[in-house]
Amino acid sequence: MPEHYTKETVSASFWCKKCGKETLHRVDKGRRGPCYTCMAALEAEHKKPKPVPREQQGELFDGK
Repeated sequence: MPEHYTKETVSASFWCKKCGKETLHRVDKGRRGPCYTCMAALEAEHKKPKPVPREQQGELFDGK
């Protein structure tokens, strides 16, 4: 049975299926929310600059 918390509860410790260990999770409206560790890793991944693709079509029509 899932655990429910009061509306004032901000975080609680749960087993994270993604991390494979017990971590601190956010509590949203009395229900368990996402893992803080996984959220931080996801935010870091989103902030990482994406590689710029090289132009590939330049060699197709170079006049040969």
